[in-house]
Amino acid sequence: MTLQKVHVTEHIHLSCIQTDKFKTGVLTLTLPIPIDRKSVIFSAILPEVLRRGTERYPDMAALNRRLDELYAACVEIRNTQVGKNLALVLTAEVLDDAYAADEDSILDGVMEVLAQMLLHPRMTDGSFDRAIVEQEKRFKRDTFRSAINHTRILANIRLAELMSREDDSQPTLKEREDGLEEINETNLAEFYRRLLSRAPLEAFYVGTLPPQAVADKLLRFFGEWNAPLKQSLLLPLAEKSAGYCSKVETMPVSQGKLAMGFRTGVTASQNSSDYYTALVINEIFGGSPASKLFMNVREKMSLCYYCSSSYNQYNGILSVSAGIESANRERTEKAILEQLEQIRLGNVSETEFRAAKVSLENAYRQIYDNPFELQAFFGNRSLFGLSESIEDCRRGVATVTPEDVIALAGRVIHDTVFFIEGTLSGEGKEEQDD
Repeated sequence: MTLQKVHVTEHIHLSCIQTDKFKTGVLTLTLPIPIDRKSVIFSAILPEVLRRGTERYPDMAALNRRLDELYAACVEIRNTQVGKNLALVLTAEVLDDAYAADEDSILDGVMEVLAQMLLHPRMTDGSFDRAIVEQEKRFKRDTFRSAINHTRILANIRLAELMSREDDSQPTLKEREDGLEEINETNLAEFYRRLLSRAPLEAFYVGTLPPQAVADKLLRFFGEWNAPLKQSLLLPLAEKSAGYCSKVETMPVSQGKLAMGFRTGVTASQNSSDYYTALVINEIFGGSPASKLFMNVREKMSLCYYCSSSYNQYNGILSVSAGIESANRERTEKAILEQLEQIRLGNVSETEFRAAKVSLENAYRQIYDNPFELQAFFGNRSLFGLSESIEDCRRGVATVTPEDVIALAGRVIHDTVFFIEGTLSGEGKEEQDD
């Protein structure tokens, strides 16, 4: 499968994978802008308000009826953060026209719905509906507060907050909740118009249509798109440390949650061998069931209910998440650091090294089997001009040597620790999957 790109207009860009492998196509529209505090807060509400109605489809019931007519097409609108950029993302899963019973293009119908949601939302005198905005604010406030009920997620949120504590563009969860108070129907509409004026429209399509046919449809439904104040995206950049930080919070739960943050200094970039080395290190460390954290800290030492690591390719952060008995915090933290030290010393067996590469190889192969995985792989990378194919990445991983792993692991910095200390007695096994 080959990624093809079409320059639709100055402000609309299309990345396309033409394939007949799937019966459904995927179309994603992404509006990316550099992140700032106001954008983070206001974008928490904007997708919810946009899905509540348009000029042609005044409420969710009307929108859903229209989507049902389009062979139950699925449309989602959300916001996400990609490195130092914020993005409003609209995603549609559409039955391929070749499988439809009539001659009308389903993709045309879905694009019309997306154009309505994005360009013609329900407004009165240039403002959103006040009742809808206030209702969505209440829903979002409840969502923010519900994080306390998912301590594994909460620990990871707190870790990220601590690791970016000197970045004014990154409000904490509490600041996001408090910031909802400043949103009203007028300034949210102003933020919406500001977003349209600054963000290019980055489209990504997976399906049977040739790229130019998709480009022609985008021009038909989104040709009015204009971003006169278009801003350049901030490329993936390894975040700098503000110094070692450790924090503990107590909660009435039986299972403690340990989150540890490390800085690799490596992000996704064109033809970066260090990037592939970072992927392999994560797999060896805690990214797979054959990793050192799983096999040693969890299985052999029985210190954790779960213990794994993940690597963020857009900021270079390697993080560890573990559910433990609170009394085992020091032992577990020491054991986790010891596993990283073993990698630095080169104490990685041939079996561990091969298993890490096989795990990544399988992950890359599985991307071909799902249009959403293809979008996830190519979509964000294309925003930054990263053009490596899946095969390029497989070859990059294959070239990583044990010496590469030792060298990069030696530069990894242990930066931050956040721990939720459970105050209730008990095994805590019921919390391991939250």
